[in-house]
Amino acid sequence: MHGLSSLRPAAVVRAMTVTALTAALALLPGAAQAHGGPGAHPPRHVNHAPDRPTGVGTSSPDSACSATAASPLRSTTPTLRATLADADGDSVRGVFEVRDGRSGRPLWSSGPTAAQASGAVHAVQVPAGLLRDGGVYEWRVHARDAKNRKGPAVHCRVVVDVAAPAAPDVTAVPGAGAVYAEDTTGGGVGLAGDFRLEARGATDVVAFLYAFDGGPARVDLAPGTTAATVRWTPSTAGTHVLTVQAVDAAGNVSPERTYRFIVASASAAPSGNARWTLDEGAGATSADVLSTDGSNALTLTPSTTWTAGLRAELWGGADSALLLDEPTDAASTAGPVLDTTGSWSVVAFVRADASDVDATAVSQDGDGGSVFRLGVGTTGCTDDVASCWSLTVAGSAGETSTATSVVPVVPGAWVALFGVRDAASGTVRLDVCHLGTAEEPGSPSPEAGEPASLESGAAGTGAFRVGGTSDGSSPWVGAVSGVRTWGGVIDVTQERRLCSAGA
Repeated sequence: MHGLSSLRPAAVVRAMTVTALTAALALLPGAAQAHGGPGAHPPRHVNHAPDRPTGVGTSSPDSACSATAASPLRSTTPTLRATLADADGDSVRGVFEVRDGRSGRPLWSSGPTAAQASGAVHAVQVPAGLLRDGGVYEWRVHARDAKNRKGPAVHCRVVVDVAAPAAPDVTAVPGAGAVYAEDTTGGGVGLAGDFRLEARGATDVVAFLYAFDGGPARVDLAPGTTAATVRWTPSTAGTHVLTVQAVDAAGNVSPERTYRFIVASASAAPSGNARWTLDEGAGATSADVLSTDGSNALTLTPSTTWTAGLRAELWGGADSALLLDEPTDAASTAGPVLDTTGSWSVVAFVRADASDVDATAVSQDGDGGSVFRLGVGTTGCTDDVASCWSLTVAGSAGETSTATSVVPVVPGAWVALFGVRDAASGTVRLDVCHLGTAEEPGSPSPEAGEPASLESGAAGTGAFRVGGTSDGSSPWVGAVSGVRTWGGVIDVTQERRLCSAGA
């Protein structure tokens, strides 16, 4: 008998096992073609979804995408844009949608854009009449490939702001060398002024665009603030114009605010402004060149003589100076020059011919002695030096405050000493330019000193002095080539200019 029943049991088991394995392999993907058997199919292509859009934002005006906080948008018809790509390299189309930012209600869809190669930028413009000023919206974009498979969407939130802010306020404020009130004469050439720019009542102003006589600049506001103060130093007398515009977070620019002011000439110098060039070279007096009535003239003591000044020694120019080499040498005005209860500045171009002693180059008298002394001191010096450049100012409660400089005192070398009292910040400071000697020139750049605290200054009711103090306790030993005062705070730009000029 030749049937299956005639096979031995082991042969039957082997036949059944081969049949089962063959059936299992046929069920595996690619098995048919791998074995070349009948019914084999070509490999199946997997279509991946398009990539997440990149470079998402708007143009006209330009803005980036924010998925959380709504970004200000300065247009009701912006162009929405995105770069769309496909992992398989297929061409893609984009779909842009606009929804209500609060309710999520669909408002508009662009429909599919024209198909472009993977990696191209797609853009659509939002139609007019859809977006309104003050409205919050969410716009979305996703890509679709040639087989209409949809990729992930990017969501962007915006708040439309097309209203320009109001023109800002401009106010001249104290704190610098002068206050330049609108349509008023004040200050002087080289005397800085502070101007407060304010967007009163605004909540979204982020910066001001401003220009003095056409020179454009920008100042950004600190978060949560609506005002900023800018400082400017005039280089010429006469009428000057400050223009200011406010800029909001969306980039809207306000109407222009025009602020005119007049910088005084030397013949109309404000209180506290004086200048002694000490260029007379002979005689018993030295004039304040900013005064037209002879006030503030310095009267020399009989022992005081003249010598070559800073510019003559360093640069070979025509210049003279007071020579102070005797204890009785000095010069003084008939009365006070500076209001020392407020802000003030003084500069003295000096040469110290001795060190390690207290010596006063410039001072002003008060009821109980000098209200300030500018020169060389032997107390409060840093780095364990025996003496240093020093500014000591008396307070209204009888206290004193001393500011010093790390610029070394070099006998025979010229320096410019800038003493500054800033009433607004409650400080005094001493800046120094080491101008050096003809053999070893220095630098015209001022070295800023550390401020010292002084809440309230004592009143200087007496004479302004060059070369010492009223009690003769610390006479200057050396020369003084020029002195200037201001009834306010000068800035480092003015200091640098004076150091470069040497006067």
